[in-house]
Amino acid sequence: MPLPVIHGEFTVVTEPELRFNDNGKAWLKIRGVAKDRVRDSNGGWADGDPLFIDILLNMGAEHMCESISKGDSIIVIGKLRLREYQKDDEKRVAYQIHAESAGVSTRWGPAKTAKALEGSNTAVKAVEQVLGGTQLDEAPF
Repeated sequence: MPLPVIHGEFTVVTEPELRFNDNGKAWLKIRGVAKDRVRDSNGGWADGDPLFIDILLNMGAEHMCESISKGDSIIVIGKLRLREYQKDDEKRVAYQIHAESAGVSTRWGPAKTAKALEGSNTAVKAVEQVLGGTQLDEAPF
């Protein structure tokens, strides 16, 4: 049976862990939580039960590690897997997503790429040049 493809938004609950396999290939482990929004008895919205999940990413792992931290919201597309293991003589299950793609969510705030940040520095330098080398304390826009 093929693995189900899942996509969703998760909040990062621990600092991402960058690891390298024996061949030097980077892998990123992100612990995330997803919460459904559900209607309560008064017709308002409330958080549903949280689902904690490990997100494993290899392509772009180092870039993603530099881009996110605990508390950030991310969007993930990947294959859902179940990992069974024993702990204290008890059988347990952990959910994992082997991510095909992941990125920073802009739902709750902006995310700046390196290229966007570089562009803003270029604009400030251009304005300073027009002003005859006068240093600006902050961007004029």
